[in-house]
Amino acid sequence: MPKTLKWGQQYSVLVDVGAIADAFILDQSTLDGTDTLDGSTDFFDVTEYVLNVSVQRGRQNQTTQFGPGTVQITADDRAADRLFDPLNETSELYSGDFDLAPGRQVKVMAGTANLFVGKITDVDIQYGLPNLSFCNITGADALADLGNLTLTAFTPSQQSTSDRVNTILPRPEVSFSTANRDITASPSATCGTVAYQDNANVLQMLQGVAYAEDGRFFANRDNTLVFDSRVSFSFSTAIANFGGTNIPMLDLAGGYGAETLYNRVSVAVDSIGSAQVSNDTTSQGKYGIQTLSLSSVPLATEAAGSALAANLLSKYKDPVVRFDNVTTSLQAAGTSNFNTLLTLDVGDIISVTRTYTGGSPATVTQDVFIEAIAHAITPTDHRITFTLGQAQLFTQFILNSSTLDSDDRLT
Repeated sequence: MPKTLKWGQQYSVLVDVGAIADAFILDQSTLDGTDTLDGSTDFFDVTEYVLNVSVQRGRQNQTTQFGPGTVQITADDRAADRLFDPLNETSELYSGDFDLAPGRQVKVMAGTANLFVGKITDVDIQYGLPNLSFCNITGADALADLGNLTLTAFTPSQQSTSDRVNTILPRPEVSFSTANRDITASPSATCGTVAYQDNANVLQMLQGVAYAEDGRFFANRDNTLVFDSRVSFSFSTAIANFGGTNIPMLDLAGGYGAETLYNRVSVAVDSIGSAQVSNDTTSQGKYGIQTLSLSSVPLATEAAGSALAANLLSKYKDPVVRFDNVTTSLQAAGTSNFNTLLTLDVGDIISVTRTYTGGSPATVTQDVFIEAIAHAITPTDHRITFTLGQAQLFTQFILNSSTLDSDDRLT
């Protein structure tokens, strides 16, 4: 059953062992009722035995792609009377047709908010003398599934990046559900006629499309595949504020380095001509040549490759003084901030403020994108760390109100 920890938040750790709920049974289910032919997963609640949970989702920075999100759950198997141990023939998790096995679903929730949804990859038992035993359950999100799949050779026609994603995902060798996709309807780039080879890795091919768009391709906290349009300036506003009198920060890291400094960008379009290169000689004179190289990008033309290189160069040609990551905890944040913190996801914009006791300026505020999220949950604390990426926010230009040469834009 769900467990409420001392700061007042309720948690649930649910695993799938193959039980089905709401399945339509002949001569038993009611016509026009809620039962369905396939039924739905009937999760087994193991919360009471869980000692700690760790969730990692996201990417290192804005010039890299997203890898699979993961969850690690440690449970007290001795307190559970060897419930998790596959060698225990009397465990109800392994009785009859049921089993806690790789490929089964796993879900971590805080209240009604999903912190992680994915599939189990490992169930490991660690025995300690004389009679201790712990179960370590590892899970991964939908990107891991895609990373284990390969394509059968095919050659799609020229189409938008969103359409390319929606062409790959329903292929019979991939068969990813339309119900678990959130694909942008307003992409910026067009994919060319690419000859995908036999055994091409599905995740890598989709990451190539994300490079072409200069957008994000990731699995969100509900395990829905998200394909975002180009990461560019935004008219959005921050949906959460950290620092000052807002959400308290336990740790804030800043950076001013070469992690996202690129003053030479080379984009090689798949099967078309030579690499398209954009340079900023002023930046190169100051910081030396720093190259970002993308190969086999599935764009439609060399001109599109040149435009992508120019766009990336404009964003990364100069080092930026930035807040890299921020950490808070539910205990420190208070109940009024629980829902905001638990529902933040990759791609959301937050505002971070740091106030200093000396120097100038006394206060610095940055609007930033969330690029990664980590949860560390124990009986004594729930810490959340957000890895951040640069964001440029504009407000719309309003006649007789906005100032010329300000950051206000017409569209």
